[in-house]
Amino acid sequence: MELRQLRYFVVLAETLHFGRAASLLHISQPPLSRQIAMLEEELGVVLFQRTQRSVQLTAAGQRFYGDARSVLATLDRARSHARAAELGDAGTLSAGFMFAVACSVLPILTRAYAAAFPRIEVKLRETIPTTLAEDLRSGKLDVGIMYSSDATDELCTETIFREPLVAALPAGHRLESRSAISVAELKDDSFIISPREASPYIYNTITEHCRQAGFMPQVRLETNFQQTIVNLVGQRLGVALVHNSMRSTHADNVKFVPLLRAPFIDVALVWSAATTNPCVARFRQIAQHLGLTEQTDAALQACA
Repeated sequence: MELRQLRYFVVLAETLHFGRAASLLHISQPPLSRQIAMLEEELGVVLFQRTQRSVQLTAAGQRFYGDARSVLATLDRARSHARAAELGDAGTLSAGFMFAVACSVLPILTRAYAAAFPRIEVKLRETIPTTLAEDLRSGKLDVGIMYSSDATDELCTETIFREPLVAALPAGHRLESRSAISVAELKDDSFIISPREASPYIYNTITEHCRQAGFMPQVRLETNFQQTIVNLVGQRLGVALVHNSMRSTHADNVKFVPLLRAPFIDVALVWSAATTNPCVARFRQIAQHLGLTEQTDAALQACA
């Protein structure tokens, strides 16, 4: 049984006229008659009752018509799905992210992507930047949202977001009421920080900012995730420098104070140049369309 025989049969079943069916199929009538006869012979049933004046479906033909339409519809969907997958309009995207973006670009970007490409299943995984980079290199993840400086040379990066660091202070801290502080004013405080093994970039950014202010931070605790750092600050275990977007967590017993000459943090989309998943390109297109970097630059300039 050939697909063209099914298509010929469906058109004839819907027109019940060999001449009109042949015209719609852009063939002559004799080939159509031969293909229908061959189909009936293979099935071992009569599909059409033919007279000189009319063509009617038999009971077997009526049942076969419903099944044939279902088969052709399934094949059309399969063809459409394959084309969509090749273009990145359908499929699966495995995306990794560091917690620092969970309060900033991650919700905005994933919502916009899901709205634009509802047939793509997005699987999200939270992890530390160094592990994220390794998962991108090994192909366990398709794309990551992380610090570009923690990506290795074989990975591609594209900055999508920029924000300053702010001081996270426990409620009751001597500097909590200030509109802005210098990091030098925290030189006698204990710091809570992400370890260098989790992200060399954020660790080096914070320690270098302190060094330029004339001191090295007294690190009391190291933990991987920004939310954990903020929670520990709320428990009066130290102070921290965190992403400005962490303000949106409204953490209990934590005051966020802007820093003078604050270092800015760049967040990037990161992917492997060897990726064959076309959904990655669609993800990048959405990020570019949102213009998150330009928006944050404008907001920061307005606050300057």
